[in-house]
Amino acid sequence: MAAELRVLVVEDQEETRLLSAALLERHGLRVCGLARDGLEALARIRTERPDAVVLDLILPGLDGLGLLRALGRRDGGPVVVVTSQISDPAVSSLACRLGANYYYIKPVNFEELASLLRSICPGPRVRAARAMLEEMGAAGLGLEAAALTAGALAAGGAESLPLKAAYAAAMAAQHTSYACVEKNIRAMVGRLHRAGGAPYARLMGGLPPERPSNDAFLRRLAGRLPEM
Repeated sequence: MAAELRVLVVEDQEETRLLSAALLERHGLRVCGLARDGLEALARIRTERPDAVVLDLILPGLDGLGLLRALGRRDGGPVVVVTSQISDPAVSSLACRLGANYYYIKPVNFEELASLLRSICPGPRVRAARAMLEEMGAAGLGLEAAALTAGALAAGGAESLPLKAAYAAAMAAQHTSYACVEKNIRAMVGRLHRAGGAPYARLMGGLPPERPSNDAFLRRLAGRLPEM
């Protein structure tokens, strides 16, 4: 069984903070901490070491952007999803430059947010997918995007999660668009198909006569990932 994803909720409004925590837990996540401002959040991040932080921007004292600056772009730190009523593109762009993995404009659909958090947080499935792709000879942005997408498909049910939703992980991690993720994976699959190596052929159940679609390749890869 998968280890529970541990989430810190940072929100100044108590009612919203408690409701957010309850709804995230209803959708299978574990809320490991609550914080009402940026300084409290920093302390919680140090002590609780959450996998992900759900962050409002408007906070007393140290606000959301200040917290992002304090965290910096640290390897091994938590994934940060900003949830805010501020829809100004300049603000969302700044938040992402400061290290936010995703900018979600309120109101929040918590089922969607829970799926997004699962897809963005790498975990063992993504590491397994990355290793399989490297064995096939994949490299570059396409490899990383494919590993993240396959991990998201495996977590969400390889047959049921739409590919566009699964791409959200790669889009957030690489700060890029759906079209770029699609193109990078397509190019990677094309190179693997032309090389026709044994690991690729094993994954596909034999060498296909034509390059498989991204959807077909990624769902087959997701289906080979271990149960986590």
